[in-house]
Amino acid sequence: MTADERKQVLARLNGRKQVDAFGAAKVIWNDSDKRLERGLLSTLDQGKRPFNRAAAAYAMQMITTSRTVYALERTVNDKSEHPKVRGYAAEALAHAHRKQSHNVLLKNVNDRSKIVRFWCMFALGQMAEDRAIAVLEQLARTDQRIVRGFHSIAQEALDALGNIQAAHRTKRGCDFCMPMCTG
Repeated sequence: MTADERKQVLARLNGRKQVDAFGAAKVIWNDSDKRLERGLLSTLDQGKRPFNRAAAAYAMQMITTSRTVYALERTVNDKSEHPKVRGYAAEALAHAHRKQSHNVLLKNVNDRSKIVRFWCMFALGQMAEDRAIAVLEQLARTDQRIVRGFHSIAQEALDALGNIQAAHRTKRGCDFCMPMCTG
């Protein structure tokens, strides 16, 4: 990606229309130029609209550096941030994170927002996080709320439990922990 293309994609990411912001995130998904890191971090932190910040979080799963991982963790933990932004940050952590990210997601799996709960469960299932089993079993029994465009919290909890059980059968742990970000 040229410098001009990076500038244009970041401008679209910060645009006034959600379709443009997520279109830019998909461009980043397809060309994960690490030189976009600073612009993504800036948008996640200071984007004007929640959908701008959410699109930045979504794109960050392709720009995996220690700085992006820390920023995503901060976002998931930030109760004042819009739930959709926090949810996209949790989803992004499913695919690239450090060992501490597991704790961040565990801390937020019972969040008031169903969107945050849903994506924390998804991420914990992808991470094959054993410490989530009890809370996932509880949510599978008790939380029938639907996340628009997906399915119920209970179904996501069951899916996450299935991923953890499959990981045990194959004796593998978390495939996505970044060695450079451990600790």
